[in-house]
Order: sequence, then structure tokens, then C-alpha cells
Amino acid sequence: MKRMRLKVNGEWYSVEVGDAYQSPVEVIVDGETYLVEMGVAEGGPLPATRRQAPKVDQPGLRGITEGDERVIRCPLPGKVVNIKLTKGQVLEAGDEICVLESMKMEQSVRMAKSGVVKNIKIKLDQAVNAGSPLIELQ
Repeated sequence: MKRMRLKVNGEWYSVEVGDAYQSPVEVIVDGETYLVEMGVAEGGPLPATRRQAPKVDQPGLRGITEGDERVIRCPLPGKVVNIKLTKGQVLEAGDEICVLESMKMEQSVRMAKSGVVKNIKIKLDQAVNAGSPLIELQ
């Protein structure tokens, strides 16, 4: 989450913005969470494309490519302290996937879209990097 202060119509707000490359984007404004869909403004520039990390051949990840929309990836580096799902579970947008400890703070990772859990790629107390696969959807 990126933290910032924004001034809208003369009022200041504390805002945290999640991964802007997923839609909807989780945005926290003065402690209240919103799921926000982003698009291109009329006549505005196209959004920058996210550069993908080089493919790493890891056991258990064969057949999954970086651009695969079925794979939900970790938004920030941290340690998995709680897993909130099971294989075969139906998830909706906003449902919690797991809780990460990052920089001595716990961060909730939530679904941006609905889906059914095919595989869980993380374990409790596992260290994960930004971009690491968390779950695979059917």
C-alpha cells in the first residue's frame, strides 16, 4: 500500500492505495476501505504497463506464467501470518486471502475479483516477495 495525503475540494485526506495494476484497487481513505475501479481519462494517457519479473523455475509453479490472470500475486514483500482460505473455496471481490506482516505492520491481502481457489501457493510463516504467487484460481 502506498500512503499519501490528498487535498480534495479544500479538505485533506489520509489515503492508502493498493496495487494500481489490479482492478478494482483497494483504497483506504481516513481508515475506511473502498474498492475502486480505475480507467483511462478521456483524452488522457494510457496507463503504464507493469514490468514482469523474470520467470523463475520453482517447484510447484510449473505451467504458471507471470501474466496468468488465474494467479493472484503478492502485492508487497512480507511474512504470511494468517491464511484465510481453503482449496475449493468460492471467493468474492473483497474477501481476505491472507494477512502479511510487512515492516512490523500487518496488512490484509484481499481479492480484487471473484473466483474459486484451485491451489494455495503459500504456507503459514513463509516469507514472500512482491509478485510471488499467493493462490491460483480455477
